[in-house]
Amino acid sequence: MFDASQLVDPMRLCRLGETVEGECVPADLSALQDALHDLDGFIRYRVEGGHSTAHKPLLSVRITGHVQLTCQRCLEGFRFDLDLQTHLELVPDENALPALEEEQAGWDVIVCPERLAVADLIQEEILLALPVAPRHATGDCGVSEPREAGTPDHPFAVLRQLT
Repeated sequence: MFDASQLVDPMRLCRLGETVEGECVPADLSALQDALHDLDGFIRYRVEGGHSTAHKPLLSVRITGHVQLTCQRCLEGFRFDLDLQTHLELVPDENALPALEEEQAGWDVIVCPERLAVADLIQEEILLALPVAPRHATGDCGVSEPREAGTPDHPFAVLRQLT
């Protein structure tokens, strides 16, 4: 069973190479619920401690599963598959954060908290991965496709019939 209040010591995870893994449903993640169409779905996560090649503490986060998003065209729900892999390098304080131009793609650097709420980490990673304007794949939406260029829609065309 998923424990939303589970706290871990991230430095211990890294130092001992420990892993925290589990499964949950969107209903278990309160901050995620407002971004979803409904609470159908399934989420599997794995947070593995270790060290980078530069011997810095590193959390590798893997999230798979699916959630239901709302299509911005037709407002119906659709399945959105999750397949996320993130690496979080831990630093002791804000002074150790790298400059923006020094960051590597696929690697995030965060200030290491004393205790890390696993549910918060999972929610944040999923929210960062969701599209800003979710839509069905082309052809799967219940709303007709927009008109092609060159065929303007004239809102007053019906007035021509009145003369």
